[in-house]
Amino acid sequence: MKSLLPLVVRLALAAVYIYAGVGKLMDIEAFARVVEEYRILPQPLPALVALVLPLVEVVAGAALVFNVRGSLTAITGMTVLFMGVLAYAIAAGLTIGDCGCFEPGELPEGVEDGSMLKTAFWRDAGLLLGCLYLYWSGRSDSNVMSCQEIEETV
Repeated sequence: MKSLLPLVVRLALAAVYIYAGVGKLMDIEAFARVVEEYRILPQPLPALVALVLPLVEVVAGAALVFNVRGSLTAITGMTVLFMGVLAYAIAAGLTIGDCGCFEPGELPEGVEDGSMLKTAFWRDAGLLLGCLYLYWSGRSDSNVMSCQEIEETV
């Protein structure tokens, strides 16, 4: 019997990246300020990253919806990159008000600086587990239902 779980995980990962990218595109200037707070990139790269990264997130997420070759690799690569940046910020003791993971904004009430970065790191670890699961489940494609097969059964 074929499993729906890989499809659900793939669509969930895609939705997270599309949502994150669209949120950042809504306020590119605010996202550029968040990128600057990490103090990794010299000027004028934060502004360029703030423009390009959300577009890549949306395109990679949309490609993952349709299971386009390379889309899972792009999502996995971005997830690892984000975890690396978050680990750097945590280790450096940066007090960043907003991790920049989704739409830029203020910290929710009662959330301390630093704890947001740790929460984002562990959330990204969960996303990475989803990516690894998809790589693992892709090795036995005969047990994975495609969108088309689901439509045919409904």
